[in-house]
Amino acid sequence: MYQPEIGVSTAALYPTHLTENALTAAGELGFPVAEVFLQTREEYTPAFGKTLNERRRAFGVRVHSLHLHNDFFELWSTYPRMLAEARERFMHTLEIANRLEARALTWHGIRFGFKTPAFVARFLESTTWAAEQARAAGVTLCLENVSWCYLRTPEQIHTLKEHSVPVGFTFDSFQAGETPTDPAALIHAMNTRLTTVHLADYDPAGPRHLPLGDGILDWRAILHALDAVGYGGPLIIELAGVEDVETLRASRTFIEQQIARYNNSS
Repeated sequence: MYQPEIGVSTAALYPTHLTENALTAAGELGFPVAEVFLQTREEYTPAFGKTLNERRRAFGVRVHSLHLHNDFFELWSTYPRMLAEARERFMHTLEIANRLEARALTWHGIRFGFKTPAFVARFLESTTWAAEQARAAGVTLCLENVSWCYLRTPEQIHTLKEHSVPVGFTFDSFQAGETPTDPAALIHAMNTRLTTVHLADYDPAGPRHLPLGDGILDWRAILHALDAVGYGGPLIIELAGVEDVETLRASRTFIEQQIARYNNSS
């Protein structure tokens, strides 16, 4: 029987909640696990890591992963000062992850230059460096499939594997829906390296990151693929611009019902 934990991303409550308050809201809503999206430079400091640690302990929320803000991590930069700052911030983020006992980091990677071999090579090299630093710290760096970033197709996942880039993967249902790629094909390509899952619905005529059940995604096919690759991590609800926390409750109820139907039909 497939019975994953259901969690939530603090990004769902951005910008109406400060990150630490979004983590508190996750606990108050009864979510056992969360992903924390670090939004500003201040949030990549030891002091903020201490605040998050106090919140997650006070409200009994396990932090599965941290989501990196891409603007602060141009690890492929050829400008020495920018590269040094990005690497230093990355190492500080690993310290925060360890304090929170987070298992993973979620990262988008490059969002341009996909057709420039030299640029992609630099990205793969920088990602290898970051993934090795993360692994040494006991954390998995996960590249997320994003419709407007590098990782969008199974072929790109295979490229990372062929170049021995030691990353895990974050699967995002909405981002998969926004591309021509079959979501199940992405999951199968990620296979045992799949470490984190983001859930939001997709409708080509609707807003982005819809509540679960408000779009056209085939949830049974997604659950079947996750079950088939043996994914045992949490399903993190990652909506956008949530103003009423009841929306998060409704999405949790929806995916719980979909899991029950999947189990009953398997």
